Amino acid sequence: MGMRSQETPLAIIIFWFILYLTLQANYAAEESIEQEEEKGMNLAGALTREVIEYLKNRNTVLIPAGSLEQHGDAAPLACDTIIPVRLCAAAGMKTGTAVTPAVTFGMSENHMGFPGTVTLQPGTLSAVARDISVSLYTHGFRKIIFLSGHGGNRSPITDGLNKASEECPEADLRYLLYGELPGVAAKQKSLFCPDPGYHVTVTEVSMVWHLMGREMPPFERISFPAEPPAGAVLSRKKWKELYPGGGAGSNLKFVSEEKGKEFFDFLVNSLCFYLEALEKGR
Repeated sequence: MGMRSQETPLAIIIFWFILYLTLQANYAAEESIEQEEEKGMNLAGALTREVIEYLKNRNTVLIPAGSLEQHGDAAPLACDTIIPVRLCAAAGMKTGTAVTPAVTFGMSENHMGFPGTVTLQPGTLSAVARDISVSLYTHGFRKIIFLSGHGGNRSPITDGLNKASEECPEADLRYLLYGELPGVAAKQKSLFCPDPGYHVTVTEVSMVWHLMGREMPPFERISFPAEPPAGAVLSRKKWKELYPGGGAGSNLKFVSEEKGKEFFDFLVNSLCFYLEALEKGR
């Protein structure tokens, strides 16, 4: 019986070389992802010295603001908080912008007829916005943006920012709904439907289940009654009477988790564009 050849077949050499290149590529990709993650400045997990370093070159900070309120059977109570938290985190990673923990409760008095909803008095939310802004300004932040997922927060947070401006003369204090970001109104109409709705909207229901990574629960794909007249302030009793299903002005037959992902990605890019323009003073 002859001796087996000691020469390594060329095919085996090629196999191991390709495997080596694949492993190197994966390592490089993982390292790139880690570096991208390190680019963000999440104040909740940051060290004091890291904040000091950040403020040597940057002074922009995002504060996600939301609510804990009913969204019928179609979306979780924290829907209005989950979306801006994830949006700020993603844009913060891409642009290196500092992000604070969220203001998780909002002005939700009209939804108090539904169990689970928690509301703040307007004066309380205003004071929270004022105190957060003044605190951040004291440390050197100058561009302070409350990015909200809940429309009911506008008046009290804006009031708080106006009060903060008296103590923060060099601050650029802003309140912004994510739906007001550049190009968003047109995108949601073209992607979903002409009118995504007023409360329990097609867009937020589509996005939140994508973001939570959970299977969308079964719910009736109903068309809610028309939204309240502009400027109307409804009591909890009146909202429950007019909107027993929780939502207003939206048609849930247009909900799509796949489109929710596409829309969220668009929001992230739009927020990045907004932040970059802000940094450049445009």
